[in-house]
Amino acid sequence: MKQPQTLLVIPDPVSLMESMRAVGYTVEAAIADIIDNSLSADAFNIGIHYDASSSPYVAILDDGYGMEASELTDAMRHGSTNPTDSRRSADLGRFGLGLKTASLSQARKLTVVSKKDGQTSARAWDLDVVRDLSAWRVVVPDEDDLLTLPLYRNLQEQASGTLVVWQELDRLTSGAADARKEMTTRMAPLYEHLALVFHRFTKGERGQPAVSISVNGLRLPQRDPFLGGNSHRQELEGQTISHAKGVVSVAPFILPPVASLSLDELEMAGGSEGLRGTQGFYVYRGRRLVIWGTWFGLVPKQEFYKLTRVQVDIPNSFDELWSLDIKKSAAYPPDVIRERLRQLIPHFADKSRKAIQYAGRKKQGLGIVPLWERVEPSHGNFTYQINVQHPLVDAALDPASHATSNALLTLLKSLSVSLPYEAIYADMCSDQRKGLPASELDELTRIATTLMDITGRGIDAVLQIDPLARHPNLHSLLKERVENV
Repeated sequence: MKQPQTLLVIPDPVSLMESMRAVGYTVEAAIADIIDNSLSADAFNIGIHYDASSSPYVAILDDGYGMEASELTDAMRHGSTNPTDSRRSADLGRFGLGLKTASLSQARKLTVVSKKDGQTSARAWDLDVVRDLSAWRVVVPDEDDLLTLPLYRNLQEQASGTLVVWQELDRLTSGAADARKEMTTRMAPLYEHLALVFHRFTKGERGQPAVSISVNGLRLPQRDPFLGGNSHRQELEGQTISHAKGVVSVAPFILPPVASLSLDELEMAGGSEGLRGTQGFYVYRGRRLVIWGTWFGLVPKQEFYKLTRVQVDIPNSFDELWSLDIKKSAAYPPDVIRERLRQLIPHFADKSRKAIQYAGRKKQGLGIVPLWERVEPSHGNFTYQINVQHPLVDAALDPASHATSNALLTLLKSLSVSLPYEAIYADMCSDQRKGLPASELDELTRIATTLMDITGRGIDAVLQIDPLARHPNLHSLLKERVENV
């Protein structure tokens, strides 16, 4: 076969490196990319330090196994690994670009110092040097240069590890009249972003010890978007989807209704976007959260889905299939996986809908006496009516007075047809947790006592009647109050 004529075309280093700075990293995504390398190096302590003073810097120090000189030189090469090569399952890298692209997206100078087997090596990309030499030349810092680096002495005290330092932070402070204030503002989302993205590492699981990640000495808090510590959370039956390249694990969860969540849990599960904005799939690659709060366009985000969170674990052998991008902040499932996920969504959504509609009631019909009943006269049409069989309503109807009973029934029907659905929906969408004032707790206690007198039932039975059934978290307190009356 005739070979085509070819020409060697070497990219201009200055133009290419400046262009690659515009990939679109946020500072939190860039730092997360560096942490990926630390975790791939089996680090268990990772510290991020930044300073917005007269010589701003960002430094990330880990205690991983480090690199010798030749390994470090290779790591500083753009495209140091082939994305199609097989890697060990715990390797969070892919393109061999993250260290360089992420760092230089924020700074003009990247220095990496690594210690392994008692030997310390250092390499630096300095965009000014690349511009002056117009060549792909990496700087080899001398000892005097290293001594001025933040955390360098900390690295020397360790048996092994790697230090990454960003300096000349032109992108991180670009266009700012006050560089210190601008850097502080840009860094504000970092703490919570890292806590969420690496929450399975900082908690520890599957026999793996917890990894300590800190920002300026402050350890990341525990974050769990699935609220595993809340006893009202529902864990649905999981699924596994087999493929020639590996297995995808799907684990669906239904969060508790808003009334059963503390303020901290609401913040943990919804954050600034709220429960509605964070519903959907949470895709993990090697336990690292890649993308979250999306249905991949399979269904729109809806109020009735807002309690649904679906944990999806994919192996790194799926990177190409899932269209994982350089920043590891976007992924999209292939057709065969997407179709299986589409089939599972109605099952998840139905459970979420029931958790919202019947908040405070574990299962409709198991001894629960609702005050309101949902009536669907035809498909797609519904209304809510007061249950006239409710003990309080039944007790109020006077069998001796037809006029009184008729007036009361008319009042109840009027209340039902004038229910302000739109206003209630708007309030419920806000995800604001409704606190219970002491006066309302007193009223619930009075209702419990009245229901016991009317029905002749004990406290355990009347707690299954609306409105008491809607407050399972208060049942123990209500029992104590009623028994002490």
